[in-house]
Amino acid sequence: MFMRIIWGRLREGEWDNYEEAYKSVLRPGSQNIRGLNGRWLVRDVLDRDAGYSVSLWDSMEAIDRYEKSEFFRRKVAPILQPFFVGDFTTTHCEVRVMEELAQH
Repeated sequence: MFMRIIWGRLREGEWDNYEEAYKSVLRPGSQNIRGLNGRWLVRDVLDRDAGYSVSLWDSMEAIDRYEKSEFFRRKVAPILQPFFVGDFTTTHCEVRVMEELAQH
């Protein structure tokens, strides 16, 4: 398993608009993205204009295929990138230990 983690800072006060854009562009096609196992959008509790997008993938090839896809280049990036201020970072990680905990 591999994880793709993006950190970014949004334009001040734009989180709700960004979240709606994220859901509208990514939800409809997520089930058709080969190798994608899950996706989370998380907001920093101390810096309300910053957050992470975390996704879980079968392989680095699946991540690479997604990042080079027409869907990503023509739909996802043009809709989401304008919300960001300054730099944002994308990190690719290999999941080495995975634990699923039962809810109590």
